Amino acid sequence: MQGGCGSENEAGEFGASRLGRKDHWNSVYDREISNFEESGDIGEVWFGEDTAYKMLGWVYDNIEDTNTRILDVGCGNGHLLLELASEGYTSLVGTDYSAQAVELAKRIAKNKGLDSVIVYMVQDFLDPQDVARVAGSDKFDLVLDKGTYDAICLKPSDSDAAAVDRSAANAYPVSVVNSLKDSGVFLITSCNWTEEELTARFADHLECVGRVQHKSFKFGGTVGQTVATVAFKKKQ
Repeated sequence: MQGGCGSENEAGEFGASRLGRKDHWNSVYDREISNFEESGDIGEVWFGEDTAYKMLGWVYDNIEDTNTRILDVGCGNGHLLLELASEGYTSLVGTDYSAQAVELAKRIAKNKGLDSVIVYMVQDFLDPQDVARVAGSDKFDLVLDKGTYDAICLKPSDSDAAAVDRSAANAYPVSVVNSLKDSGVFLITSCNWTEEELTARFADHLECVGRVQHKSFKFGGTVGQTVATVAFKKKQ
């Protein structure tokens, strides 16, 4: 699962969307597996390559130890980890709740000869037991998210498909904290939420420690970005 952007209502909230549904992503990655087997195309890089390389640039600039334990949540086709592996990072884990996404990522990594340094597995990041299983006793030095929180914020409620499941968004930062070492860093890219909104949403658990500058635009006298990439650490 590598999320897409939702549509805000008049109150500035996002409505439930197929982008928050597991069956949607299973269907997407079924197609991408077929495409990869037929043509070798690894599939879409969500938010575009420029955004992905901005995230990777932050990692290269701030995480010098290539043995750093890194988790990519909602890894999709595994693009971020493939790039990190090609730069010499050796302790890489990618998870997704879509088994089809994990299968695609595994096939791509094997094709590129990088399956010895990247581990992919299915994970429900909103399930505390599954979070603990993947994190293990060591936990992670760095957790990456490119669009996954966006998709989680669009997850339909079990009781009303038109309504957002707010408990999912509330559970997410707790899962991040439980995946990180005390000194760990969480780097997130979102197209639905600004830096200020992400900081406010995670305020009970995480504090902002950095950001990545993306291409900006000016509208109505206000300068903004189409995406936000923000680094957080656990609140001590």
